[in-house]
Amino acid sequence: MRTVVDVDIAGLGIIIYSPFAVEHIGEGQDYLSSRFWSPADVARHVVECGLTTFGTGTSGRFRLIVYDGDIDVAALEAAERKIRLGVEVRDARLCVRDLYDLLSWTRHCPSTQQLTLADGFYRITAYTSAPPSGVLGDGHEISLHLEAVSERPVLRWDGVPDLTCD
Repeated sequence: MRTVVDVDIAGLGIIIYSPFAVEHIGEGQDYLSSRFWSPADVARHVVECGLTTFGTGTSGRFRLIVYDGDIDVAALEAAERKIRLGVEVRDARLCVRDLYDLLSWTRHCPSTQQLTLADGFYRITAYTSAPPSGVLGDGHEISLHLEAVSERPVLRWDGVPDLTCD
């Protein structure tokens, strides 16, 4: 699989989840301020591999290159920033959205921001470098390598995973 997901964000990050992981969030709820703002709360969510996220450091237009199979080792080594995340997929659906969607939650995820994947756990290797323009969020490409694993990946985060290119 190799899929491109274009996403415009107003916030400072991107969330990734399978719908089961956000069933507890009520329509219109401000989940960001109440349960997903402190670094400790974000870290807990990320380690649980339900609602995962990474900081982009800016709003803008991002092009996510999502793929499985062999990881592009040369691109990974050349990337300015790289992080490791995890996610659990159920009902064969994975959603990619703006972090700020959590300010006034709606369950609707645009079809262009959904992926179909086999159920199970995935280790995500996210990596990027500043775009050619040097302006973060200006058609900024982020690669997300998905590796199916037999159990929840063991992750350690004390705060917000950050892909901000300095």
